[in-house]
Amino acid sequence: MARKVRASDPFAELTWGDLDDWAGSRIAARGKTYHQEGCVKDLAKTEAGGLVAWVTGTEQYATLVEFDNEKRLEAGCTCPYDGVCKHAVAIVLEYLQRLKNGKPVAKIRSDDERLRRLQNSDEEEWEDEADVRQAAVHEAIAAHDDPQKSDMESFLNAKSKGELVRLLLDAAGHNPKLRDEILDRHQLFRGQVKSLVAQVRRELREIIREPGWRNYWQGTGYTPDYSGVRNKLVALLESGHPDEVLALGEELMEAGIRHVEESDDEGETAEGIAACMTVVEKALQHSSLSPADRLAWVVDIQLRDDYGICDPIGEYLGRSHEKTDWSTLADRLTGKLRNLGPTKGADDFTRSYERDRMSDWIIHALRESGRTNEIIPLCEKEAEKSGSYERLVKLLIEAGRLNEAEQRIIEGLRTIGAKRQGNASILRGQLLKIRSLQKNKPAVAALKVDEFLRRPSMEAFQDCQKNTGEKGLWSRIRKGLLDFLETGTFPWEKDDWPLPATSLDQPDKPRSSDLPMFHLLIDIAIHEKQPERVLYWYDQSRKGREVWFRYNEYSIAEAVKDHSPERSIAIWKKLAEREIAQVNPSAYETAAKHLRKLSQLLTKLNRKAEWEDYLKGLRETHARKRRLMDILNKMEGLRGIV
Repeated sequence: MARKVRASDPFAELTWGDLDDWAGSRIAARGKTYHQEGCVKDLAKTEAGGLVAWVTGTEQYATLVEFDNEKRLEAGCTCPYDGVCKHAVAIVLEYLQRLKNGKPVAKIRSDDERLRRLQNSDEEEWEDEADVRQAAVHEAIAAHDDPQKSDMESFLNAKSKGELVRLLLDAAGHNPKLRDEILDRHQLFRGQVKSLVAQVRRELREIIREPGWRNYWQGTGYTPDYSGVRNKLVALLESGHPDEVLALGEELMEAGIRHVEESDDEGETAEGIAACMTVVEKALQHSSLSPADRLAWVVDIQLRDDYGICDPIGEYLGRSHEKTDWSTLADRLTGKLRNLGPTKGADDFTRSYERDRMSDWIIHALRESGRTNEIIPLCEKEAEKSGSYERLVKLLIEAGRLNEAEQRIIEGLRTIGAKRQGNASILRGQLLKIRSLQKNKPAVAALKVDEFLRRPSMEAFQDCQKNTGEKGLWSRIRKGLLDFLETGTFPWEKDDWPLPATSLDQPDKPRSSDLPMFHLLIDIAIHEKQPERVLYWYDQSRKGREVWFRYNEYSIAEAVKDHSPERSIAIWKKLAEREIAQVNPSAYETAAKHLRKLSQLLTKLNRKAEWEDYLKGLRETHARKRRLMDILNKMEGLRGIV
């Protein structure tokens, strides 16, 4: 992140080092190239003083750069890059160039298309990989919808039959896919349905012979082309053969799962298969299956698909269905659940996972059918069979049956705690929710402390502080937590511990080799702005553990720079020289971050001559390292870009 600035126009204060810190040296260099090539168009300023522009790359992107409330640079862009992108750097440089040349920059209108696109881009925050995959599927589907369809329709309506035939023949001669689609329609017109179905199967076998792969560094790869399969499925459906499409859809899923497993790409293979599944979902709506059979078919597909390639088929479940059909589905799935084997044995986790997925669908069907009174009894049985206590507890809490929920939590922790730490953590979180609903503040604080002792972290420490309440109580709890980090002694082993027991099993004692927990003790001292404690624990950590603890030294130097500037100077020099010694361009970039901090501190202390002497010494010592010399040249003086 770029350094904080205080100018009326903070962009004018930026240095190359700020851009490197913010975007990374490689992205900053690419952004400079984009600016030099004139890729930034229609630069404008927002009411808040930010910058907005169109930037031409692979496509035309809307890009925004602004300072937050703490005067730190932030960026937004409609490009797919996750992070500060080269387009953002380019518009900063374009603005600074205009500033240097005295060229005005217009204010952006509130209805500008770029603002709308950026807002829509911000709203598309996907929660997990399945959401990302689904988004890509929708994009693949949209690609088949031509926004200029009405224009083409007007053009074609004006043509005679002969002109249309010649136009199609000419287009088919240049487009093999169009040629194949016309021939597919001809086969169906002649009643050769079986022949076309066989062609789909042959084409599918041919496609899955080669897995998809992608090397983004080299810009090479192979993406299997499922468009021919999709076009044939569309032709079959439009000619009135939905059952054949449904059968092919199931074969496509089986082959597709294997293909995705063998592929090494970013989901492009799965996208191609999923685009075909949109046709299968439409076919399902017109198939000869009964409404209840259609629901069962979709759920069966969903249970077998671990890659999201059949997500478009799942959209069928969101359509309107009769309660009786959902009820029939619930009964069928319940019968299948009874036939699943016990969860005991070597494959315990897999069988529990299968039972949980099946029972989740039963719960969904029971809700849709109105048989909600059967859900908790089902979950009680499944908790005992598969250990899925957290689902049962969630439902009991929602029903207001808090005492039962607490009993099930204790039972679940006793049954699965040692085997499934993730599930045990969820159950402890549910107990915390119960205590919060009961407004039992001491018990909430005790559970927060328990979680800190199990998984010590800065976030857990702050949670303890936030939930403690009165200041005097926190000072006693804080002392207990710090003693634990230093000696491994549990807080309640002291006579004056103020919080009640949690009724949970006791956390494991930390290993003596892990004590004191220097990393967290230093983080807490930094958080509490106690530089003398930061240095104390830092010095203690260096006694025999320097290599283990090395990575946090940058934060330490930053935390003590006002209290003990000489220590900060020594740390930043050591960090920079350590990176330079690696003789690696990326390490030189990291060294530059430390050197910029060193320069800023020495300048603040009115010791600029010392910085220049140090920089001169680096040049003389490492004169043969050309890449390092380039970086040092850029840093010298750390002048602003303008």
